[in-house]
Amino acid sequence: MNNIFCIGELLIDMVCTDKKGLKYGKKFEKKAGGAPANVAVAVSKLGGSSYFLGQVGKDFFGDFLIESLESYGVNIDMMIQKDTTTIALVGIDEFGERNFDFLRGGDGNYSYDLINFDRINDNDIIHFGSATGFLGGELEKTYFKLLNFANENNIFISFDPNYRDTLIEDKFLNDFIDKCIEFIKLSDFVKLSDDELFLITKRDTLEEGIEFLHDLGVKVITITLGDKGTLLSINKTKKIIPSISINQVDSTGAGDAFVGAVLFKLSSFDNKKDISFEEWEDIILFANKVGAITCSNYGAIESIPTLNEVDNL
Repeated sequence: MNNIFCIGELLIDMVCTDKKGLKYGKKFEKKAGGAPANVAVAVSKLGGSSYFLGQVGKDFFGDFLIESLESYGVNIDMMIQKDTTTIALVGIDEFGERNFDFLRGGDGNYSYDLINFDRINDNDIIHFGSATGFLGGELEKTYFKLLNFANENNIFISFDPNYRDTLIEDKFLNDFIDKCIEFIKLSDFVKLSDDELFLITKRDTLEEGIEFLHDLGVKVITITLGDKGTLLSINKTKKIIPSISINQVDSTGAGDAFVGAVLFKLSSFDNKKDISFEEWEDIILFANKVGAITCSNYGAIESIPTLNEVDNL
């Protein structure tokens, strides 16, 4: 299997567990989180090889996060501890859906100079999950430099916009969309929710939005549709891949687990850019299971299943 490099934020999720949301909730539990870190852990828990590229605080929370990644086998050689740790407040309602607030720390200061390019081969995968990657600063510069490196070296590029309305103010929304489009143009695989598709493409239907993205240049698109499954589109050939029925407790990290499962499966292919539609169907069916299982407990990282747990479902 090849390596999967995930860049972005690793943070503390303070999860409200009494299902009253952030405004009325009183019980919170500390969890390791952050979209690209969740993807890296998912890859590792399923048996793949992942690296996390990012910055945490030089504090007790940062120590906890580094130990968490290490405990799941994620390579942290290109991480750094500096400044303070970013905290996400995660409210859970009675239906298991989420609302967020962020206390931003130093994750946005991660520098391109910290990346060891001797570790990255042309058959590896680089994944960008942009929850905090498009907020300016050093991390954003690193995102675009690494994107260009991957493109110039024909490395498989995975992208998930991870839009959060609590992070992206209305006055910066068009800027966020423009940056997403720049990444989509160069990506081999893009995962979005249906809401993100409508937001980024400014189209009114799934079909119109998907066609817009394909015309930008991306070959493989997945649109997650909750319990309906995932819409897979490859060169404008589309099919909804079903999910499984679960008792949803907390949807935090389900999309990241889905992406990690996709990349784990892709890492076993030598030619990742030439996979048949039927093979992609099997990949997405597997990823749907991983994402669904992740919803059945609190906390993203702890809820991501191992390969044995998926196979025994």
